[in-house]
Amino acid sequence: MHTFTKSGALKFIQYAIDKGLVKSNTGVGWRSAFGRIFEDLAADGSLDDVDISSEVLRYNNRHPGVLSPDSLKQYEKRVIYVTQEFRKYLENPTGYKGVQGRPQSVSKVSAKKTVSDVKQIATPHASPTATEIVATKQITSAVTETSLMMPFPLRPSFLAQIIIPRDLSKDEANRLCNFIQALAHEPTTI
Repeated sequence: MHTFTKSGALKFIQYAIDKGLVKSNTGVGWRSAFGRIFEDLAADGSLDDVDISSEVLRYNNRHPGVLSPDSLKQYEKRVIYVTQEFRKYLENPTGYKGVQGRPQSVSKVSAKKTVSDVKQIATPHASPTATEIVATKQITSAVTETSLMMPFPLRPSFLAQIIIPRDLSKDEANRLCNFIQALAHEPTTI
């Protein structure tokens, strides 16, 4: 019995390859993307509330320049797709038929969707807007050997992101804090 965990997903991928439910090369690509993006997640770590986009950013921050922006986007697509397939399998193991045709394109799947395939972090619609697509490209290309993209869950439905130098000093951090505080406004009461 597989559970919706990292180890369960990896077992599912191997099962799908072994049973011919997915082409071998596809399964190997799934396993590679899934293993890299979730490398820091414990084997028994639940995938229910994991935000795939944030995990891709974390991977890129830990390994700047290892994968090109296009490769990162492809890995994100694979991880989204394999988690959807794993969810289908868990819902009906005996009725699961494997991959039917080509995988659904990421343009049809929200880039802000969590692994649970139920919750959405930022938007209630299924297709990303042009702004989200541009933002994703900026996110993956903004991280370099000298900078980090840091996501920060500001509100339950809003993920703030900031690009900072890897060698940020205390003085620079204080200046940045002052700048952000200057952006805030207090609600007016009448």
